[in-house]
Amino acid sequence: MSKTTNKTYGRTPDDPDGSRISMHIRMRPSVKSRLKTLAEETGRTMIEILESGVAVQEDQQEFNMVSRVNGTNGAAPRRTVRYAHGKNLKAKKTARINGGSPTNDLVLSCYQDSNNAVFPHILKLYVPEGSKIADCTYGKGVFWKDVDQTKYKCFFSDLKREGVPENVKAGVDSRRLPYKAKSLDALVFDPPYMHTPGGTAHNGHQNFEQYYANNAEIDEQVAKQIWKETNGSPPKYHEAVLDLYFRSAREAIRVLKSEGVYIVKCQDEVCANRNRFTHVEIMNELAAYGFKCLDILVVMRNNKPGVSRLKNSQVHARKNHSYFLVFRKGK
Repeated sequence: MSKTTNKTYGRTPDDPDGSRISMHIRMRPSVKSRLKTLAEETGRTMIEILESGVAVQEDQQEFNMVSRVNGTNGAAPRRTVRYAHGKNLKAKKTARINGGSPTNDLVLSCYQDSNNAVFPHILKLYVPEGSKIADCTYGKGVFWKDVDQTKYKCFFSDLKREGVPENVKAGVDSRRLPYKAKSLDALVFDPPYMHTPGGTAHNGHQNFEQYYANNAEIDEQVAKQIWKETNGSPPKYHEAVLDLYFRSAREAIRVLKSEGVYIVKCQDEVCANRNRFTHVEIMNELAAYGFKCLDILVVMRNNKPGVSRLKNSQVHARKNHSYFLVFRKGK
């Protein structure tokens, strides 16, 4: 047999004084605690306190209570409660922003498109117009094809010494940039991110260092520094790829202003039959330098990848996507 319940205050046969208030009243725990304290202080039941003037503001799902103390005929002061009217009501909290307009014209986290189609979205989100931005791996300027460069103060460079556009400073290594400390609002970095850049350059497994920027010359001072720091054994294969990213990031820390934006392009790879998740390795290392990762945008290639010869069976999933990582330098 079901219990008889007073729908207003929650009285039941086994709870005659209504000390357990029914859930439909929807009190916040903090309000219920205050109501219980008042009952203990005044010697009255919770129902009596409710009936003395406390009301429920249903749309706010809360009680608004104001206490006062009365004394009559010399009796001990007794606390009563009255309803807090109108202007004292708390505004209902909501996550909705009034005045907004619905749209699906949003910057997304994943695109099946070209780099030059995705890059402007990143600038729109993280690099305000008028910012001083440098691209130290400009190449042929693919990233910038769909960007109105007049809206930014652009500085373009590349390690190549020949074949670069007239507006690009040649022979500039990303690990030794010609910019003053804390002089840039944003920096773009898109190096070769595989340890075998192509052609016959990797025959004999020479160091990736020698093929940065498609076999262009390496900065002599940088080469000497690496040789000295590694005791004549510079990193090879995937470790050389990471070394390039890490050294360039340390230089980015130097040239970026406080809270400057660092936009990095990378791709995971398989090296020595082992998956190397480059984007994770870069994120972890740059966090130690003081960079905070703001965003990851995934770019999936439009065409379907293939191989000229497949020996035996496939071991790992073929990578057909790359990443834009967006970092912010700390203060």
